[in-house]
Amino acid sequence: MKIDPVLLLLLNTLSLKKPKFVLSWVAVNLWQEQAFKLMLGNKLITPTSKATNIECQLCNNRCTLDVIPQEYPNKKTRHYAVCEDPIMYEQIGRMTIPAEQLNQWKFSFKQLAVLIADLLDLPCDIRYKADQKSIALGALKSKAAGRKSVVLNVEPLSLLVNQSELPVNELLYFEDNKLALDKDKIDHALNLKQSAQPKAYKPNVDKKEQRKANTQAMYQDWQEHAIKLNKRHPTKSNKWLSQQIAKLAIAKGRNAETIRKSIQI
Repeated sequence: MKIDPVLLLLLNTLSLKKPKFVLSWVAVNLWQEQAFKLMLGNKLITPTSKATNIECQLCNNRCTLDVIPQEYPNKKTRHYAVCEDPIMYEQIGRMTIPAEQLNQWKFSFKQLAVLIADLLDLPCDIRYKADQKSIALGALKSKAAGRKSVVLNVEPLSLLVNQSELPVNELLYFEDNKLALDKDKIDHALNLKQSAQPKAYKPNVDKKEQRKANTQAMYQDWQEHAIKLNKRHPTKSNKWLSQQIAKLAIAKGRNAETIRKSIQI
């Protein structure tokens, strides 16, 4: 599976710059039209506010110029920019800026988290602040060891699954013009038997987000086991179900009342 070059560009820019960035019309216009449709259609980029300044392309100075809107009696608005270089102004003067050239698109770490969570069928409420190093996406079920948390790291841009750090640019690709995820690699990491983490191990992930992910995994284990018990004992109450779960390793020391509050049958 070969990653699309524009997708790779977006991911690399995200990892090298800020948790979000804006693409100008000039930048996007360098892509092939099909690539633009692909990114927009898969919500990798989304429209954002119009540009209020532009980079002039008419000479090598590449000056950044303010965009001046002007309304006309027919209620149409036209946009202009004025060259500030005295010599070049004589040649260029006032430039008319087509409205489409003010279009901009954004790509963010949070957008990426939402897309990956959707591809993994993880129902999570993504919340993110600019200073976070990671986002807890939820938990996936492994074959033998219950659920394992899944966390998206900012730097390096990677997915942390069962202590394994998987670069995002090795996981995402397009299949039939749809964004896809290499689930074979994720399943392999998910089912690895990991030894206890050494004390020196410091994953690049917020402790708060890791705790959140671990808690989500624990709650999902409880819910899944409660559903199984309910099928075998349909007349039993949630209180009884939680008491049975409290006796198991998946309870992780929590009491039956705490478990009861989290299960929904």
